Amino acid sequence: MKRTGERVLSIIATILNVLAVGFLIVMLFGGKMLIDTGMNDPLIQSEMESQMYASGLTEAEIDEALLFMDDFISFISGIGWIFVVLGIIAIILGVIGAVKVNKNAKLAGILFIIAAVLSGIISLQGILLIIAAIMCFVRKPKSEIPLQKTDENGYVIE
Repeated sequence: MKRTGERVLSIIATILNVLAVGFLIVMLFGGKMLIDTGMNDPLIQSEMESQMYASGLTEAEIDEALLFMDDFISFISGIGWIFVVLGIIAIILGVIGAVKVNKNAKLAGILFIIAAVLSGIISLQGILLIIAAIMCFVRKPKSEIPLQKTDENGYVIE
């Protein structure tokens, strides 16, 4: 049985996953470079401190805010790399499912569901993979039995 719909949906979802992971990697490297250059640049540091002093914060509050900002960005960077790894696993599972969809539809459906969970169920990629998985489970091969009506003697009734 041809399963072109499932294959197309999984390929579109995989392409969207590749774009999302690539964008996330660029953002993580860009954020890291921005923080590294921004925290070492005395002009940016003096501007941030002058803005904080103008808001009426004390020296201790300013130091605490700068420390919190650095810790928060490090935390977000760590979480971002976890999302990159999950996205890469989802890409691999989506490609394997797209290859296996004609041979073993149930296995492909299971792989699509796992990839959808890893890429985010509420994302467009996840929704496309869930639709492809449902199609894998629901669509059955056409029966080989002809749908002709026959009488008790085996003659075709028209």
